[in-house]
Amino acid sequence: MGFDVDEATVADFGHYLAAEAGYSLPTIETLARNEGMSANGFVGVLEPLGEAVTGDASVLVGSAFSLMQRKLCDLGDSIRAAARDYGHVEYGNVSMFDYSKLNEDTDEEISYGAGYGHDGYANYTEGGSSTFHYTSLEIGEIERPDTAYSDDLDDYGPVLTVLDWIWTECNVDGGKGFTDSLVSPLAGNYKSIEANGEAWTNVGTNFGLLAANLLSNGTTLATNHWEGDAATAFTQFLDVFWQKGAVWAGEKLGTFVAAGFNKIAEVSKAIAQVAVDAINAIVRAAARIATKAIPFVGWAWGVLESAAKWVGKVFGVDINDLIDDIQAIVEMVPAVLDLFDALKNIVETMQNYFNTLEELVNTVKQIPEIGNFSDAVATAESINESATALEEQKTQLEESSDTADDALNELDEIAENAGS
Repeated sequence: MGFDVDEATVADFGHYLAAEAGYSLPTIETLARNEGMSANGFVGVLEPLGEAVTGDASVLVGSAFSLMQRKLCDLGDSIRAAARDYGHVEYGNVSMFDYSKLNEDTDEEISYGAGYGHDGYANYTEGGSSTFHYTSLEIGEIERPDTAYSDDLDDYGPVLTVLDWIWTECNVDGGKGFTDSLVSPLAGNYKSIEANGEAWTNVGTNFGLLAANLLSNGTTLATNHWEGDAATAFTQFLDVFWQKGAVWAGEKLGTFVAAGFNKIAEVSKAIAQVAVDAINAIVRAAARIATKAIPFVGWAWGVLESAAKWVGKVFGVDINDLIDDIQAIVEMVPAVLDLFDALKNIVETMQNYFNTLEELVNTVKQIPEIGNFSDAVATAESINESATALEEQKTQLEESSDTADDALNELDEIAENAGS
């Protein structure tokens, strides 16, 4: 043939790619979906955004990883087909996707490959028999401190009876008690939302490690075990469609999604702090009137107003002054509820932000199927034809990200307007 080929090592590279698909990709996916798409911090008024993150957005992530697993296994099959053309003999002709038992994968679930025999993918680790080792990932532990926006609230327990009575008798918030009205909406945990962002930063980092390892192993294969035009076409394919295609998109969107979560945490914390300060003012006001208000807890508001009109003082308390104090508290509440509306605007603004993850799916779709790399001419033509479509998709991803970035600017505006 005019060049040297170690067909057994070429075939083994196909199995190595399935190891990346069966182990490395789902490990990164676990980080992205279990930690990066956690709803842990999205409680209280932010709960609907948590539902969106763990729902459609998480499924989009699952779709992208499932497709990458299939595409990487397809690439492995193409490498094995080339090895067979060079004379390598393998028992059976099961696809790497089926062999790894990834064929039952769903977008809703994270699927690890079955590996090869009792030791899984051990041959593709340090100390294994293969020349090629799957990526050594840096997942790390994501910490979620148990905090809440409401942690900074003053102790309202001693005056809760008075507050609940005011909320009920004055119909402050549609029949809700004080806790449901002003405390429960602040149950969110900005530290946990920041942890989502940290997870996505790590996702991008690990995609970078995967890209570097794929190209390093591919270079080793083409330099030491597979010479000729077909090997050159293969390394070009790996560079164009994986390092600068699918994995590039994963790195890009890792940074993008991390920025979204970090901005949500920053803005919601700022708004929540203003709300906390306002609620603390209400609690302090209630504490000041608690002594004179306690004897009237349980009275209907209409009865209290009548007493003010006809009696003036009851139990030594000037009822008119008490009513004025209570009304002053009630008048503080709309400002807090407006702040909660601002937090709700975060939910509405960001729900579509994460739909940009669909561009990762679309980028992976641009990876063409190569039946056999031994046909260098056909491979080169396929690369050239598909590379243009890939570049167009990468441009679309950039444009979608830029458009979605407008949402982050909107969050800043929401924060600026909150409480004004």
